[in-house]
Amino acid sequence: MVRIKDIADYVGVSATTVSNVLHGKNQRVSPETRQRIEKAIKDLGYIPNMGALMLAQEKSCIIGVILFAKGIKNEPTMTDPYYGSLVGYLEQYIKERHHYMLMLTVTNVEDIIRQSKAWDLDGLISCNMLPDVLSHLYSLSQIPLVSLDAYMESKPSFINIGTDDFGGGYLMGQYLASMGHRHVLMVSDNDQGVEHHRWLGLQKGLSEAGIPMTGEQHLIVSNLYEERLVQYKKHKNLLKQQTALFFSSDYYAMEACFILRKLGFRIPEDLSVAGFDDLFSSRFITPALTTIRQSIDRKAKLAVDALFSLMDGTGYHKTVLPVELIRRDSVRKL
Repeated sequence: MVRIKDIADYVGVSATTVSNVLHGKNQRVSPETRQRIEKAIKDLGYIPNMGALMLAQEKSCIIGVILFAKGIKNEPTMTDPYYGSLVGYLEQYIKERHHYMLMLTVTNVEDIIRQSKAWDLDGLISCNMLPDVLSHLYSLSQIPLVSLDAYMESKPSFINIGTDDFGGGYLMGQYLASMGHRHVLMVSDNDQGVEHHRWLGLQKGLSEAGIPMTGEQHLIVSNLYEERLVQYKKHKNLLKQQTALFFSSDYYAMEACFILRKLGFRIPEDLSVAGFDDLFSSRFITPALTTIRQSIDRKAKLAVDALFSLMDGTGYHKTVLPVELIRRDSVRKL
């Protein structure tokens, strides 16, 4: 069995220094030494005793990741591959910090508070919570909290990591206009937060090209597949009047490509389609999806870094990640 002393001897440092790294007290160790210790931990196959670590730190070493259900009548959040990818990266980076991830799929703030206390969580990361609900959680929570994609200002023990949603919508508006599209419809399942800013960006990008966009050009669909299917059939004539559709996510865009073909549309000959996220699968559908790329990997890494900064008391600034237009085959030039 590999001991802390064995790692210390292997690296040439004190057992206390190794213990500081294992206990997450990284501010006491130089980055170079920490990297050497972490490499030695892997090389020697050291397995920490989590019970001992928890006792030593008086912490649970557990981070709660919140997937907030929008209501009882709602598709599970994890059906969206964006969240599957995001949670996977979060788990990876939390584990690198010698902590465990507890996924909380909940429908109300009070349940989050109960589970936080029951598991004695060290911190929380919220993935899909609207500002009013998040504000309520912040007012009740007594542990560090990081949110992703919530339009709420940073506060003591709270940080938001976001994406340039407006900029992404703006890039898409400019691109669709440059491709000759004057009849554009945006499709999303709400007009709040992320989706609202993507809509505002799209409006600005198109309006600068002399293409006015009114609220009628923003179609709000259900968050249930069967209901979306009925809505697309109902709005078939509206869809026929468009030359391009911009979806607030790749998931909805790829799903719509399947449905639209069933309704007789050819993509992109009859309708160009674009999304937002650049999911791994978006390049493999036919035609490959034009989209706005955001780095889900980097977003998860920054969220974990921000949370541990709050937990360490070292401070962290609000971050907005840049986006990039990815041109593929699902948008044609008119």
